[in-house]
Amino acid sequence: MPPLTGPRVPPRGSRELRPRGETHQPQKISQAQKQVDEVQALEKQAGDLVRRNDLRGALQMYEECKAEIEDTLDGLPKDDVSYPTLLERKKSVESKIIKCKEFLPFEYFLKAPN
Repeated sequence: MPPLTGPRVPPRGSRELRPRGETHQPQKISQAQKQVDEVQALEKQAGDLVRRNDLRGALQMYEECKAEIEDTLDGLPKDDVSYPTLLERKKSVESKIIKCKEFLPFEYFLKAPN
């Protein structure tokens, strides 16, 4: 291995550092990303309802998620960064709706958690 010719540490002042006490600028979040975050929150709430054996409430929440996703997809161009994520999430929500509907007739067999 050849020896390094330059200094290992960059000279002072070669990097621009933030002055002490100054906070960094928050990243700007696009409207589509905000809607993706809202959909994730709704989907999580629906999952919690499923875990508590409230399938009818979960179905309603998943339907709301699906509607939000479709509204968001209508306004997005196909080359947007969030577009593939939303399509994948839409397929996931649709499959969860199907699973809940399949299990709904057996809901009366479930016992309420203590």
